[in-house]
Amino acid sequence: MRVRRRTVMIVIAVAVVCFGLVGGYAVLASTAVAPGTLSKPLSAEAHVLPSSSLDSADGSATASATSSTTATSGVDIEVPKVVGKSVKIAEAVLSGAGFAAQTRVADPPVSGVTPDTVIEQWPAAGALVQPGSPVVITYQPRTGSIAASGAPVVVIDAGHQQTADLELEPIGPGSKTTKPKVAGGATGVATQAPEYRRTLEIAIKLKGALEAKGVKVVMVRTTNDVDIPNSERAKLGNDAKADLVIRVHCDNSTDTAKNGVATLYPSGNSWVTKIEKPSMSAAQAIQAALAKATGAYSLGTYGRADMSGFNYSQRPAVMVLCGFMSNGAEDTKLGQSAYQSKVASGIAAGVIAYLEKR
Repeated sequence: MRVRRRTVMIVIAVAVVCFGLVGGYAVLASTAVAPGTLSKPLSAEAHVLPSSSLDSADGSATASATSSTTATSGVDIEVPKVVGKSVKIAEAVLSGAGFAAQTRVADPPVSGVTPDTVIEQWPAAGALVQPGSPVVITYQPRTGSIAASGAPVVVIDAGHQQTADLELEPIGPGSKTTKPKVAGGATGVATQAPEYRRTLEIAIKLKGALEAKGVKVVMVRTTNDVDIPNSERAKLGNDAKADLVIRVHCDNSTDTAKNGVATLYPSGNSWVTKIEKPSMSAAQAIQAALAKATGAYSLGTYGRADMSGFNYSQRPAVMVLCGFMSNGAEDTKLGQSAYQSKVASGIAAGVIAYLEKR
């Protein structure tokens, strides 16, 4: 009896195991993914932009792509109404509600509307979007503002280029002292990214930030594969009759602990006498706004007499040093799109402050 009972128990155990295996295979078969397809993740849906939704010039999303990425998850929040409020209050309301406010000046101004009042917003009040999404608010310019007085022209020169041009040129018109037409630039100690790539990324964001404020922007370059000497870059600003030329650069040092932002301006020679004072004024405004927007350590402003890009310029000009690529932490931040936007926003705020006080 004991042998027979043990045999029965073994048979039952084998049957249970077989049933479990068959059931398991059935479950696997029911959840199998067809060849060439991906199963839907269990987490929140991922929004993927089609390749056609990217702007070929700078990689930014097109308007159609932006509309296609309207959030569909359960965490969407309602956009508050800010039309009719002052721009400062509107920014505070949007920030408190979890949105990123982007401002632009009405151009032309709307008749009968109080200055600094929000006259339009997008997305509209009541729209459901994801937290952190941008809300663009258009407001009435102040009397005498840049929008009310006609669009100023700002030339943005993204420093360096993909291939350095080490052929020499005079550092100023008629000078016997020479330097390379375009130096190679720095390389990120943490990211290994070249400076020419970082400067263009920031320059493109700066272009958008300034245009949103009603500024006409002329870009010296929009791609990395160019060959434009520093003297020619300055002449492009002259030809455009720029109200300000902004040279976007990063910094580098043998001291890897050194960090911070600085803004340079032309000074100390006869070539730049006429533009030194307004350039210094612009540098001071930009430096203050940049340090505030980024939280970076401010290294201040100082004049330079040895830069071809300054010495050939007949228009007010500055060079913004956005951070040290030789510092691991700062180099890492400079590679982040969100931080680049802070840099661009800070520079733009300084530019507007300078233009409105001229």
